[in-house]
Amino acid sequence: MKHIVQVLTDTNVGGAGKYLLNYLKYFDCNTFRVTVILPEGSRLAPYIHLFDDVTLLEAPHMADMSYNKQCVAYLKRLFLKIKPDVLHTHACLSARIAGKQAKVPVILATRHCIEPLPHGLKALAISTLNNALCDYYIAVSRAVVTNLLESGIKRNKIKLVSNGVQPISPLPPEEIAALRAKYGVQNDETLFGIFGRLEEVKGHKYFIKAARQVIREGHKAKFMIVGGGSLESSLRELVNHYHLQDSVIFTGFVPEVASLLNITDINVNASESEAMSLSVLEAMSLSKPSIATDAGGNAELLKNEESGLLVGYADSASLASAMIRLMNNPHLASRLAQNAYEKYSRLYTVETMVSNLENIYREVLENVD
Repeated sequence: MKHIVQVLTDTNVGGAGKYLLNYLKYFDCNTFRVTVILPEGSRLAPYIHLFDDVTLLEAPHMADMSYNKQCVAYLKRLFLKIKPDVLHTHACLSARIAGKQAKVPVILATRHCIEPLPHGLKALAISTLNNALCDYYIAVSRAVVTNLLESGIKRNKIKLVSNGVQPISPLPPEEIAALRAKYGVQNDETLFGIFGRLEEVKGHKYFIKAARQVIREGHKAKFMIVGGGSLESSLRELVNHYHLQDSVIFTGFVPEVASLLNITDINVNASESEAMSLSVLEAMSLSKPSIATDAGGNAELLKNEESGLLVGYADSASLASAMIRLMNNPHLASRLAQNAYEKYSRLYTVETMVSNLENIYREVLENVD
């Protein structure tokens, strides 16, 4: 049985954490033994504890830091003790350095986002280091493959494993009605939802500006912002400035968003940069139509006018027009949602993702053997 060690630096439950949890639900426990290493006090830990066949270790000096000298020393000692066959890291440079020092047979890294490109001598130094410390990089979308290549990662080191998610289960109509009433959403109002951390890259201010336009034109709608982050107070100020307090709903951080996605009529992604949006994938799994920016992996998930509507980043006018268009054309919204669901079922289930990932584990382990 081969030992897979997964290392994640996140202290909160973000996209990488959901990716890991999805893997743990479906991994081949007859072939692989899995250990997860998290920072001390990570919010992911209680979820990992639910898996009886997974070992969880909590490491010092790691929290939300890609590199820490003390963390490297700790992980090196740990790897020499637990002897991974495959070290799979998620934004943890410390683990890759420690893995090399401990002579771990295979080191993988998944890139979950589109990273800014360095320039000049810095770019050369970073690409040289990244190529030396990692045997293979796993990209969660074709957009990330491009980003890795532009970052100087060698083509033969890159493997594509598209994100996958568990399907969101539909709630009974009476539960949906009760939950919408709880949040003050009337039966004749269209509810737009945006799901993600409240940070600049996610484009929430353009969602709010689009909401102002929709309300100005007299349409009956509510706008739900699901998530927490550093911009919450400034976004609330923007809502107040536009007098949208009765139209925009802030939920704060929500660990499980399935119920809120159930009550949403139309999902929105307004990101500047997106590797492969889990919220769009989850909406696709629930047959909810999505409007998204034509950024990164969004265009892989949603073909414009066929399985979703794509708009430009920071283009609140186009976003508002797309919102109004779907409100006025329920047949179009239904067609987009059905096509998106069929695409999800073919390509983006969590079972497909895990199978593709474990095929890579087997392939790289055969090369080592």
